[in-house]
Amino acid sequence: MTDEELVIQLKENREGKKEAFDELYHRYKDLAIRNAYLITGNRSDAEDVVQEAFVTSYLHIGELKNHSGYKAWLMQILIRLSYRTAKRCKREFPEEHTEEIREQRELKDVMQHGSAEYTSAERSSPLAQLITREEADRVMTAVNTLPAKQRVVIVLYYYDELSVEEIASIVRISTGTVKSRLFAARKNLKHLLEQEEAGVMVHRDFGRERKGVTSI
Repeated sequence: MTDEELVIQLKENREGKKEAFDELYHRYKDLAIRNAYLITGNRSDAEDVVQEAFVTSYLHIGELKNHSGYKAWLMQILIRLSYRTAKRCKREFPEEHTEEIREQRELKDVMQHGSAEYTSAERSSPLAQLITREEADRVMTAVNTLPAKQRVVIVLYYYDELSVEEIASIVRISTGTVKSRLFAARKNLKHLLEQEEAGVMVHRDFGRERKGVTSI
């Protein structure tokens, strides 16, 4: 069944209403948990946000005018809740959760969903390539140190591969604001990753120096 058919079944309270909702949940739960996890930086918070988003969509399904637009509408609810949670907690991405991602293959596979070749020049940039390769964990850590507003647009643009126009519709801001936040986020990410790389190089050089001293 299409999303439109499932939504109509829900709105008209037909027999099989529960089954219709369950189908929508299973279609979009992985996308929802990935986005919520990337934005909040915490698995427990992400699960709470996803649960609240789906419950909200169920209780307010009558407000959805476009029957085929359930996915975008759900993402609007989810992004709003995730942003509110991230802003409230003001968390940076904890180191233990970075390790958790490495250990949980299933979650990592979900995080790296959408690794198809990008069509725009920006999506084929070094940043986009980095996100979809083996260094995804490191980039995720950097993404979750960004301000929540920048984090949202980065997740939707690079991980979900949405257009600027689609992001503007979901977040309810202008396309100009989306572009501005993407520009600022990319600049901040570049700086963060360069800082990290410089720190790694210093650490390696220090290790070599210590080793040399010891061997004398």
